[in-house]
Amino acid sequence: MPKIILDLATLTPDKTVQKGITKTNSPSCLITTGMLQNAIFNSANFSCIATDAKGVIQIFNVGAEHMLGYSAESVINKITPADISDSDEIIAHAEALSAELSTPITPGFDSLVFKASRGIEDIYELTYIRKNGSRFPAIVSVTALRDDKNMIIGYLLIGTDNTARKKIEAKQKKLDQRLRDQQFYTRSLIESNIDALMTTDPSGIITDVNKQMELLTGCTRHELVGTPFKSYFTDQERAEAGIKLVLSKKIVRDYELTSRARDGKETQVSYNASTFYDRNRMLQGVFASARDITKRKDGEKLILNLAFHDSLTQLPNRRLLTDRLSQAMATSKRSGRYGAMIFLDLDNFKSLNDTQGHCTGDLLLIEVAHRISNCVREVDIVARFGGDEFVVIISNLDKDEAESIRQVSIIAEKILSTLKKPYVLKVETIGNKDKTIEHLCTSSIGVALFLDREVDTDEIIKWADIAMYKAKEAGGNSIHFYNP
Repeated sequence: MPKIILDLATLTPDKTVQKGITKTNSPSCLITTGMLQNAIFNSANFSCIATDAKGVIQIFNVGAEHMLGYSAESVINKITPADISDSDEIIAHAEALSAELSTPITPGFDSLVFKASRGIEDIYELTYIRKNGSRFPAIVSVTALRDDKNMIIGYLLIGTDNTARKKIEAKQKKLDQRLRDQQFYTRSLIESNIDALMTTDPSGIITDVNKQMELLTGCTRHELVGTPFKSYFTDQERAEAGIKLVLSKKIVRDYELTSRARDGKETQVSYNASTFYDRNRMLQGVFASARDITKRKDGEKLILNLAFHDSLTQLPNRRLLTDRLSQAMATSKRSGRYGAMIFLDLDNFKSLNDTQGHCTGDLLLIEVAHRISNCVREVDIVARFGGDEFVVIISNLDKDEAESIRQVSIIAEKILSTLKKPYVLKVETIGNKDKTIEHLCTSSIGVALFLDREVDTDEIIKWADIAMYKAKEAGGNSIHFYNP
């Protein structure tokens, strides 16, 4: 790179500016100034970037080349410093300046030199982007360059690599956080906390507890200290394993246990623990917390139930039906015994809904679910397919097809007969009397047998559905078997 001579001193009337280079009429001054400027501008310790008034780079020293990976020739008269800076940070910088100075400032090079252009000292942090795409934090000092008439002819941006300082700050932050965490552990034992807190020695003997641990166990601190940690959980082997786990891994998260209080009350807890040491890094024991997750576990069960069961009838829904049918088909294939799907649809359900309302229709569906369930074995699956459609999966029939048809026919006939009995529905209470509605409702039933056919669950459902529609086309209140 050619040596650059630039006079950074205040420009005077006997000096002229040409292409960003200041020349002086004094030979001795020129030599002195040139040596100083060469030392500054060709230093690799910091970047010097000089621009014209519009922000286009005019000077790019050796330090800038080393820091950013660009050659001077590739950037001079081509880009602005904003082009090698993080765009998101420039936007944030402009927004912060706008708020600070109560004036709208457009993101870009102008926002980087806004203060300097108004004679305000400006030093800020910015992320520079190297030619290879890597980034590094820099401290940038901005100075406006003015001619002898105090007109801005450009800007000088001096940047230093701030990576080392950032690393030191990050390291110090970690050390400070570790210290704060250690102080928190100590204070937590004597402060009120939503979790049950305790410390044990390496063998699992309790050395201290908080009030929540007393509430969880129904025992006083005096009673708890000196006793084995495992004694207050239903599965003592698992509790003891939890202590050993934290001793080997240094930390344990979300280890589930069930505590048992003195009065027998059981509480599901999430056990979180870590080892702790003295100032000589000698192991002292385990610091543990036990958070009550009973409500969360109950909620998970409820969500799981809602996901796989019909909210009205509490029967398995279509999603769970598919899973149970898949299991039944696998069992049938292994045993060589037939299984069957019974698909039924209520014949005159719509008329009840239309005349008496959906609430009454819901009462009928609940009763239908109850009647069907009473017609089959406990091992059989009854599910609500949707609307007024129900499905029954019958497993472990005979190895002979004819006998299996006979067996499932008995069940289907029982369901058909049970469902056509009158329904007496209590709709609402008026005074001390229940308003009741009597309704007759038959059903159309389709049956599909399966054994070891290479078909999927959807195909079996389709067969039974086709058979059900055949029964409905025949006038309803009947049973039809699917024949492939």
